[in-house]
This record gives sequence, structure tokens and C-alpha cells, in this order.
Amino acid sequence: MKTLTTDISLTMENFPDWAERLVRELELDLVEREEGADYHQWLVAFEGSRLLLCFQHYADAAWLQPLGEQDQEAADWLTAQWNRSLSR
Repeated sequence: MKTLTTDISLTMENFPDWAERLVRELELDLVEREEGADYHQWLVAFEGSRLLLCFQHYADAAWLQPLGEQDQEAADWLTAQWNRSLSR
């Protein structure tokens, strides 16, 4: 799992705004949102792939989790695109 780079320290409160920016900039389709006491998990789609956009408060990390092996390439590519855009 490769984590998504952030330009802010993510919290339970600011994750939704940050994630909406990520979804918009990567042109993902938001399918569903789930929130727990210490996590956010959003189901997103990209060109036929289904991924979970995950944030764990205690791990202080966000990442794209593929739902199946066939989605791993999309998760890796999208993570690289996002991380590269923040390093420019």
C-alpha cells in the first residue's frame, strides 16, 4: 500500500474536504461514503475500477485500496498521479 501525499495534516474533520478535492482532481466517481469513529472510507470508481479511498485517524494515513486484483494497477497509477501533482 502506498499512501497518498497530503499538503495538510489530515484529521477526521478535514478529511472530507481534502478527499473531495482528490476525487475532483483525479476525476473519480464517488459512489458511497462511510465514516466510523476513527476512519473514513469512500467507495470510488475510475474507468471501470472500483477502489476504496481510506483514511485512518490513528495511522495518520490515506490511501487507495483496490477492491480486486484487477483494480491494483488503477490504484497505483492514481496514487502516483496525485503524489506527483503535489510535488510540482
